[in-house]
Amino acid sequence: MGGYFNIAGRKVATHHLVLGVLAGYGLVINAALPKTDKTQSPPINAASKEEGDFVAKFLESVEAEEKKNKH
Repeated sequence: MGGYFNIAGRKVATHHLVLGVLAGYGLVINAALPKTDKTQSPPINAASKEEGDFVAKFLESVEAEEKKNKH
């Protein structure tokens, strides 16, 4: 099969070392990425205040229906 390295008195397969390195890279990249708030909705860019109020009320009613249907 593949080669082995002797680490701390134990034989470790090279493919295990490769998988460990790739997992380490993945963890470092995941830790370095900025965390975003998924609950925050995008801003409403309305032409008028009435339109903005209508959209906000519509979104609230849709969210209320989702919560109602979820339970």
